[in-house]
Amino acid sequence: IGTLGIAMIAKTVNKPVYVMAESIKFVKEYPLNQSDVPDRFKYRFSTLNEKKPLEEEHPINDYTPPQYINLLITDLGIFTPAAVGDELIKLYT
Repeated sequence: IGTLGIAMIAKTVNKPVYVMAESIKFVKEYPLNQSDVPDRFKYRFSTLNEKKPLEEEHPINDYTPPQYINLLITDLGIFTPAAVGDELIKLYT
């Protein structure tokens, strides 16, 4: 977690960002921003106010907008962020 911050800094200093992911992580739900990520995958800040252990309370993912990503390297090939949508259509139709 923390890829958004790293990607933003990389763009600021003109460095490319490459994402490596298995195609199994390509799902039908295509988030357009952080609010589109299902709540079950998000960190609940209210947990910090409780006196419970935090072992299970951590985000599973975060959203990095495509404008911060140069290429996605997958087991299906290398894609630009724009081409991922085409690949999703191929996988799920």
